[in-house]
Amino acid sequence: MTMKTKRLALPFAALVALTAFAGTASAAEPANFGCGYEGSEDKSELDARASNYSLRQILEEYRFRWDAAYARAQCKAFSEGKPYQISCLRGRRDWDAIAAMVPNELWGMSRQDAKPFLNKLKAEDDGYSAAMTYCRELGAIPKKWNR
Repeated sequence: MTMKTKRLALPFAALVALTAFAGTASAAEPANFGCGYEGSEDKSELDARASNYSLRQILEEYRFRWDAAYARAQCKAFSEGKPYQISCLRGRRDWDAIAAMVPNELWGMSRQDAKPFLNKLKAEDDGYSAAMTYCRELGAIPKKWNR
C-alpha cells in the first residue's frame, strides 16, 4: 500500500464506520412497552408465585392491569416532561404489588375453585388497550404498536 492509498484508506474507514453507526441508530425500534419476539411476561415470577394453572392465569390478568397502570403513568410523565421509562417491562415489574392485587382467598384455592373468578377477570376490561390508546394520543409510543 502506497502512502497516498494509506491516507485515503483512513478517512474511508471512518466514513464506513459512521455510516454503519448512523444506520443502526436510525433503524432503532420506537419506544414501547413490548419485548419483541421473546414476549413480555416474567415466566419465572409467574411460575414461582402461582401454585396452579388457574392461579397463574389470575396473576397474569392482574399483571395486565398493573402493566396498564404503569404504562399510563409513564406516558403521563412523558407528556409532562418528567423522567419516564418506556421499554420492555420484563424484569422491571413490581411483582409484590401485582400479587397484592390478588384477593387473599384465591391464593389457597384449587384450580377448579379459582376458575370462576378467572373467568370473571377475563370478561372484565383490564385497561391495557385504553392505556395504549392514551399513550399513542400523547405521542409516547408509535401509532401502530399494541401489546
